[in-house]
Amino acid sequence: MKYVEIFIECVGTYFYLIILLRYLGKKEMGKLSISDLIVFLLISELMTLSIGDDNVNFLHGALAALVIILLDKLCSYVSMKFKPVKKVLEGHPTFIVYQGKLNQEKMRALNYSVDDLCHHLREQGIGSLSEVEFAVLETDGQLSVIESQKSQVDMPESLINDGEINYEILQTMNRDEAWLKKQLHQHGVKDYRDIFYCVLEKERLFFIKK
Repeated sequence: MKYVEIFIECVGTYFYLIILLRYLGKKEMGKLSISDLIVFLLISELMTLSIGDDNVNFLHGALAALVIILLDKLCSYVSMKFKPVKKVLEGHPTFIVYQGKLNQEKMRALNYSVDDLCHHLREQGIGSLSEVEFAVLETDGQLSVIESQKSQVDMPESLINDGEINYEILQTMNRDEAWLKKQLHQHGVKDYRDIFYCVLEKERLFFIKK
């Protein structure tokens, strides 16, 4: 009888986890941030403990896993609305190479070695740092690279995101809010809060209004 219970619990766990992971969405499955990794480890451990253990009720394990998923969804929603919260929970991308220049201070701060950099460049078919215009260490640990010959932008990160100025990126560019507002005014935009997306291309400021 015990074997039958374990079989039923395994089948139930399998389909229950599929439903939970689908509820998380494709974004979470496409990359693993620190918070995503914690969620996956917790729910897998909770459901594993509930299988075949008389001291841990299967429904209690399922409820605990559901609470973790709902908490992650809540944190994702709050992070989307409040950028400072997102930085705390997910971190932020870091420019290792900006306009062809290597930032050694950022590498030391992140404990990111030259060997790590070369390894990630080789994975993308790039043999030399001289071929790189931008290299960004993403929040999931992956290195995003834009080659010099293919780069069409002066900054491959949005200056304005859903009506909010990305001050950290402006600082990276040695620019300020006044400069950005002046550029927008030249394009007939009076309030940056009306902009949904804005990026600085090679010869112009590209933006999309809300």
